[in-house]
Order: sequence, then C-alpha cells, then structure tokens
Amino acid sequence: MLTTLSIRQIALIDQLELDFAAGMTALTGETGAGKSILIDAIGLLLGDRANMNLLRAGCDQGEVAGEFLVPMDSPAAHWLEEQELGEEPEGERLPLIVRRVLSRDGRSKAWINGRPVPGQTLKGIGRHLIDIHGQHQNQRLMQAKTQLALLDHFCDLKGQVDELGRLSRQIHSDEAQLANHQAEQASRADRLAFLEFQLEEIERVDPQPDEFNQLHAELKRLSRLDEWRQVLAEQMAALFDEDGNAHDRIGAAEQSLSRIADLDEALGPVIETLQSAEIQIAEAVDTLRDRLESSDADPERLATVEARLDTLHELARKHRVAPEMFEQHVADLREEYQQLEQAGSTLGEVETRLAENRATYDRLAAEVSKKRATGAKKLAERLKASIRELGMPNGEFEVQLTQPETLAERRGERGIDEVVFLISANRGQPVAPLDQIASGGELARVSLALKTLTAGDDPVGTFIFDEVDTGIGGATAAIVGAHLRALGDSRQVLCVTHLPQVAAHGHHQARIEKDEQADSTRTWVRGLDADERVEELARMLGGREVTEQTRAHARELLASSA
Repeated sequence: MLTTLSIRQIALIDQLELDFAAGMTALTGETGAGKSILIDAIGLLLGDRANMNLLRAGCDQGEVAGEFLVPMDSPAAHWLEEQELGEEPEGERLPLIVRRVLSRDGRSKAWINGRPVPGQTLKGIGRHLIDIHGQHQNQRLMQAKTQLALLDHFCDLKGQVDELGRLSRQIHSDEAQLANHQAEQASRADRLAFLEFQLEEIERVDPQPDEFNQLHAELKRLSRLDEWRQVLAEQMAALFDEDGNAHDRIGAAEQSLSRIADLDEALGPVIETLQSAEIQIAEAVDTLRDRLESSDADPERLATVEARLDTLHELARKHRVAPEMFEQHVADLREEYQQLEQAGSTLGEVETRLAENRATYDRLAAEVSKKRATGAKKLAERLKASIRELGMPNGEFEVQLTQPETLAERRGERGIDEVVFLISANRGQPVAPLDQIASGGELARVSLALKTLTAGDDPVGTFIFDEVDTGIGGATAAIVGAHLRALGDSRQVLCVTHLPQVAAHGHHQARIEKDEQADSTRTWVRGLDADERVEELARMLGGREVTEQTRAHARELLASSA
C-alpha cells in the first residue's frame, strides 16, 4: 500500500507531501489542475522512462519519493529479499521507500530503501506495488497477448503456463542444436576420417614423450665422441693415472701436514679436507672410466639417432608444426577426435530429450487448452453481467478460443491457443473483436469489470484508475463508483474522476488545485474533511456556482454511497 507520496519540482508541483490511506480515495479537481501529474509522478517510481520535460520550469532537478507498506508474504517482499534490499519489518509488513531524481542534464537516479539501483530495477519492484489503469493501459486490453494473459489469470494457470514456457524454450534450443548438428554432420564425418588417418600415421612412427629433445642431445654427444673420449682420458690421467697426478699430490700434502699436526691444532680441519678431496677425486675418476668404457657399446648408434631424427622431422613437417611442438599437436588431434566422436552420442541425447519434451509439452498444452475453454465460458458470462451493470445494458461478451495448426507446430511459450475478446454494446449487433468496435469508455468499463473479477487473486496492493468514468454519467457512474468502492474494501484504490457520482463512493477524497500567480503556476493537493467533500461534490454537480440545492444533492450522494 502507498502511504506517502512526495513530489518536488515536477511539472506544476513545487513541493508536495501527500498521505494516502487504505480503501478508495477519489482525486478530483478542475480540468487542467494537474491530476495527470500525480499519475506521471507515480509512474516514475514504477520505472517509467525519465521524461525531462516533467521537470518544473527553471529547475535543474526534480524528485519523486514514495513510501509503501508491503505484506510480509507478498511477491513484493519476496522480490526485496531476493535483491537484498529489504528492511526490518514493522509488524506484519515491510517498510519500503522508492526514490527517483531527474536532472536537467538528462540523468536519472533511483534508490530503493536508500540504496542506489539502476532505473530499470524500479520496474522489477513496481509491477508488484501498483497497477495503473488509464487510457494507455486500456489500449493494451485490445492486444491478443494481454487477453490471453487475463484469461490465464482468471483460470489460475500461471504455474502450468510457466512450465509451457520453459518447455518451449528448451524445445526450440534443442531444435536449433539438432539442426546445427545435422548441417555439420557431413563435414564432421570427413574431419573424423582425416583425423583417423593422421593419428594412424603418427602411431606407426610412435613418437615418445620428449623424444625429439633427448635425441638431439644424444646426437650432439655422438657427433663429438672422439673429442669426448680424449678429454675423459686426459682428465683421468691428470687426476689419477700419470706421474704427478692430482690424487698423489694431494695425498703427499696430507701426509706432510700430518707429521706436524701436533704442533698446530688448526691443521686438523685442513688435513680432513685433503683426505675428503682424495676420496672425491678417486670417485670422479671411477665415473669417468665407466663412461669411457661404455662408449664402445654401440658403434652404429650415431646413424640410428640421425635416422630417427629424420623420421620425426619429416612427420612434423607434414603436419606443419615445429618438431618441439609436435607432442602437443598430437594431444590436440586426439582431443578433437574424441570430441567429434562424442558429438554423435550428444546428438542422440538431444534427440531423446527433444522427443520427451515435445510429448510433455503437447500433453500439458492440451490440459491448459481444456481449462482455458472451461474458464473462457465462465469469464464471458461474468463479464457480460458486469458490463451490463456498468452502463451497457444490452452488452454481449464472448471469449473465443482457437488452436491454429501453425501455433501447435510452433509450440509457443503460452501454449497452442489464440484468444480473442468479442463484444457487442448494442442490441441486435453481432459481437466483434474488442479492438475493432470498442470505444474508449467501453474499454474502460471492460477493464474495470476484469479488475473487479480478478482482484481477489491479484497480489498488487494498489490500483490506480485514471478517468475510468470516461463517456458515462448518471446511474452508470454510480455503479462504476460502487465497483471501485468494492475494490477498495480489499485493495487501496486511487481514482482520478470528474464525476461526483464516482467521487462520492470514495472512502476518502482529495482535491487537486492549481494556483496561478503573477509569475508562476503551482499545483497542490489537499485531503478533504466531511464538510469540504460536500463543497467539492456540490462544485462537481453544479459547476462554479455552489447553491444550497447542490449541497443538499451532494449530501444525498455521500449518504447513498456509504
């Protein structure tokens, strides 16, 4: 429920604070006083496009803020929780403050409970807070998708229609995937055959991990084998075999220092180091001798290594990759081959899922169609009775339901049905589609009738009716007022009206006034007490001249409407 509306520097409004109560509030005033400004301001809170023309002349910034109380178990409360924008509850309700600021430079900013949000986010919460019914919204009633949505709401089909939408999206996704698979099937088969040929060729060569680098290192050593042997032999001699070798000289030094070790304690560690050096030299020479003796094991190894490297180079050249990258190339080929092989099994999974979803969709769509057909008859009967009460005594109403074959084949998100609302306002005239013959006033009354019928299931807490009384008067206006008051018993209703018969049914009434001064014009709103309501209704009944007779009539209207 909307509790407070604050408007600053918007259109003709300088500064306005307006409190709203539960029930029906009639908003009245002279033509041109600015009643539509309130609707536009509330629209900004609901995420309507920021129209900078709404800024008050001479002002660089305008602001609208609304305070709401939201039931704890409502969709609005769940939305706030999901977006992590909720506040601490006040009893059984959550407080909510929505704020919108327009700037002359074209920027628009929005806040929910003090936290900045994108302007588009306001639409997310707005659709749970307020439902506006005006000429623009009534025009939507003529659209086929709106009529279908209204029928589904009346039949309580939201869960089943949502499931149809999910199935429809999955079916279309799988159909597209299947078409792509089938279109690529020939090229995939060719690619598989080519990869198989390449991998078989590679397997015949059987390259080993890091083989190319290892063979290159071995080739380098084998090509300098004589130099290698010579160096090893020379160093073995210098270290151990020839006269005056390093091992013997270190041993001699160790023996000489040992003879005088008792004269100098610091020589002990030096002697130990020399002893260790003797051992390490002997071990190094043993290793060099083993390496030298093993070098004669395979005298043809050089030719073998060169031939193997030639084979690997040729294979890499055929695959147009560097030899050192060939191992990764082989891994990539094998992965691609595996993926293409798995694509066949994936295709089978898609086909199976598609068949199952089509069958499920068709079964559910048939159930939904059956429920729609039953609900369409009930809705038509109730709407016919309601519009006859609302000033169309000879009105007829039908809800036509068809299942075009093309729609069934398409498996749309809302099922396989097309819905058309048919109406006749005059005796003897056949029913025809609502969008072809209904006037603005008739649309407004059909819209009000629909809202009255479905209000009990509507989670939105506030309804706004902008001049729903267009094209009616007298007794019909009183009936429209009674319908609005009945809505106000369970919902907050704000009604902009020019008719006293409608305004009199309000639980509350506020007057919108325009104050014209020498250099400016301002619009303001004030709530009316009982005496002021009589004066305002008398004005609406008799024009500018209010008489005791019109006052008496106004009192009668209030008394009969309560």
